[in-house]
Amino acid sequence: MSAKKRDSKRSEGRPNASETPGVWRHRAPERLLLLFVALAFLAIYAKMLALRPPSAPPLQWLDLLPALAFLTALVITHLSLLFTFSRADPVLPAITLFLSGIGLVAQLRMHSYDFANISRLSNYALPAGLMLMLATAFLCRKGRAALLGRCGWLSWAVACAVLGGILAFGRRYRGAVFLPGNINPAEVVKVLLVIFIAAYVAKHRETLRERAPVPIPSLRYLVLFGAWLAPMVLLVLQRDLGMIVLLNAVLFVVLFMATRRWSLLALTAGGAGLVVVLILTVARHGQRRIEIWIDPFRNATGAGWQVLQGLTAMYTGGLWGVGLGEGAPKYIPIASSDFIYAVIGEELGFLGCVLVVGAFVMLFSRGFRIACTRSDLFAALLTAGLTATLAVQTLLNIGGVTKAIPLTGITLPFISYGGSSLVTTFVTMGLILAMSDTEPATAPAKKQAKPKGKKGRGRARA
Repeated sequence: MSAKKRDSKRSEGRPNASETPGVWRHRAPERLLLLFVALAFLAIYAKMLALRPPSAPPLQWLDLLPALAFLTALVITHLSLLFTFSRADPVLPAITLFLSGIGLVAQLRMHSYDFANISRLSNYALPAGLMLMLATAFLCRKGRAALLGRCGWLSWAVACAVLGGILAFGRRYRGAVFLPGNINPAEVVKVLLVIFIAAYVAKHRETLRERAPVPIPSLRYLVLFGAWLAPMVLLVLQRDLGMIVLLNAVLFVVLFMATRRWSLLALTAGGAGLVVVLILTVARHGQRRIEIWIDPFRNATGAGWQVLQGLTAMYTGGLWGVGLGEGAPKYIPIASSDFIYAVIGEELGFLGCVLVVGAFVMLFSRGFRIACTRSDLFAALLTAGLTATLAVQTLLNIGGVTKAIPLTGITLPFISYGGSSLVTTFVTMGLILAMSDTEPATAPAKKQAKPKGKKGRGRARA
């Protein structure tokens, strides 16, 4: 190999200093949005500190620590993307931090964090998640995601092992299964199975498009649905209805995006519906949730108490809300996790809910747009699957709180309290950012002048 080729190979993938002005301009919208997020967060945080009762002890540095940590996270996020010459979407980080800021204020309002106890792991979920998001966005960017495409079956095996380990060593608490220390690693299964779906469908896309899955499914469909059945059975044994609905919705989004077959969409939706009906028929846990959804007043002081209290809180909030810190979230069971949207509705009102939903809609629309613009099929399917995961999770949470659908126990991304759920959500966003990080567009080459004929040459000589 010549010295010139060796130098060229070494410099491949290394950022060029000439790209710095372009990246600075590319990330300009991010700076403006992060400035808005910082000002909004400071205003809300100052209002929350002003609501301290007169009998409360004087302010200490621990009271200011969350604000300082959040503002530091804003700066680190922008500088990390800037100095790594990242051309990832400049709006997604700002939306992510905006929703995280709302979640941080809401959790501080309900005293979910205990910064005096340095051994409490949940205190570090937000900063750890942000660091993992940036690390994932850097490690998987600009074509490196192709390595994930080779790990489809490995991701499936790890997901099944995680679910099997939870069943073997976990204990049931509030309808879910947790490992010792109330750790629920099942959240990571969402990312692992999306990687598996995207890798398998991208590899066998042409075969999947050639033959319809009905009436006689091809071998590729049988392998896919057979492999998919294993984690679904493990989730059924855990009685995790929300995760089953979420993952099956993501499955048909990825399959339909790759094949554009309505018959496949109908088969996948029918299979998912059959699984849900089977669970609701066999499991008493699922039947109870349906009964609560249909008529929560049947057991208003028991199983229907949470739904009724959440609806009462949002009704009390009205259009403008009762004001930050003026609500009564202590009367809503599991308010910091499953019913955080009801707390927002009570204290910030309908307009506050519209603001949160609008931020989520912008996040999902940009994620699906990134998926549609990627030329690499695996990257496109992975981005669509991860975005669908966040979108379905949001719909399940808000739909359950507002009684549009039965409760599923799914958390609200970036806002609900939780360690593994919050960290997994940030890793998901890091992968979406990595998929949006593409090479800068090059200027079109100048057209070469066409050789002139004899007449033209003679005219030129004249």
